Order: sequence, then structure tokens, then C-alpha cells
Amino acid sequence: MFYKKPAKDHILLCKGHAQLARLPKRFSLCVWNLHKCKDTGWREEFALHCKQSDLFLTQEAMFLPSQEDCFANCGLEWTAAVSFFSFLRHAPIGVATGSRAPALRADYRANVYEPFLKTPKMTLCTVYPTERGPLLVVNLHAINFTGHKPFSLNMASAAQLLEGFDGPALVAGDFNVWNKHRLQLMRQTASQLQLTEMVFEPDNRSRFFGQKLDFVFTRGLKLLQAQATPSHASDHNPLSAVLELQ
Repeated sequence: MFYKKPAKDHILLCKGHAQLARLPKRFSLCVWNLHKCKDTGWREEFALHCKQSDLFLTQEAMFLPSQEDCFANCGLEWTAAVSFFSFLRHAPIGVATGSRAPALRADYRANVYEPFLKTPKMTLCTVYPTERGPLLVVNLHAINFTGHKPFSLNMASAAQLLEGFDGPALVAGDFNVWNKHRLQLMRQTASQLQLTEMVFEPDNRSRFFGQKLDFVFTRGLKLLQAQATPSHASDHNPLSAVLELQ
């Protein structure tokens, strides 16, 4: 084990403060892998996306004490699921979902591990109040350097978080679908859950081995606009969208 994992009762963190009692019928979304907050210019771009977003899903978020203000004072309430602590600075790293409305509940899954680093891959589930009832949000950072079976288990684990929930749902993140088998399995899982894949225009999503890595799937939400724009502040380009509850 190269990295220290948090104790079970310290996996879920909460930072920042919500500004609204509930999300509006029409809301803005950002999905962005922050690459452990280590690239030049990430603070400024992160602050801009926070200002423009009602809902913000991040992967590879790092919570250093020197960066506490970035998450605490951006107008969003953050729920994070910590995967591990950084090797040198011992800072929590994981997935985090920010919202202008407070989370009604939070849950996570972490039953697959990267084979070399032995770090758990986190899937975070949060539920938010909206003008049309509760919205379920799943923030996923899928397992990367493995074969088909662990990835299949990762998708099945994420799907469990939607079981029994009939309302509007949003599933997004870094799916690490760098080959056609992974892509097919991801889309099969989404279809079984009656989720619709979001289309981006322009579509500048980051790629690996020619395959797009970041995706957004929705149910009970109308897409008004979506784009993926280039960025030098991470190794992933941010995804932005405007959605409306049906």
C-alpha cells in the first residue's frame, strides 16, 4: 500500500456553505477532473466555474490546508468522498460534489482498487432538494489500469446507488473508458438505468488512446446546452451544461 487510506468514519467530508434552500428548476452544471489541483491556473479557473455553476462534480480534488478557501468560500456546499491521502503532503484526495443547495443525504461506494497503487476508486452519491423534488447525483471516478472484470464491477457498484430511486438523476465523472469494451459496458449500464448520454457542442473532451474519458448521463432532465472547452489548468477539459428539471 503506497498511500494511506482514511478511516471509514472519515471518508465523507463536508466543506463550504449552501446559498439556496433548493436547486432551481433550471440549473447549471460543471464536471471537471482537477488533476489533484497541481496545474498552473487551476485556482482561477476553478473559482470561475464555481461562480457559474449550481452543481459542480469534481474528481481528483485535493484538500490542502492552503487551498481550504477555494472550497470553503466559493458559494457551494461540498460533499467529498476521500479515497486516499497524498504521499508527501498527506492531504485528502477524492471525488467531491458542490451544490448551491445542501445535500439531503450522501453515500459512497469504494469496492474496486487500482492494481499498483492499491487506492480505492470512489463513487459518491448525493441527493439534493429542487423545486421539482429530490435530485440524485452520482459522481464517479472509474478504475483505470485494470482489465474488463474490475471495470464491470465498478459500473455495477455505481448502478446500485440508483436502485429504488425513480426521480431525476444525473451520473457524471471520469469514466476512464479508454477502449471500446469499456465504452460499450458503460453505455449498456446507462441504458439499463434509463439514462441518456449528454451530447456536447463543441466537444473538446479529453481523450486517451483516442477515446473520450468524461461523460454525463441524465434521467428526467432536459438538456438546454452543453460544451466541453479546452483548459491548461488540468489534464482534463471541463464540461459545462445547462439543464432543466422535467
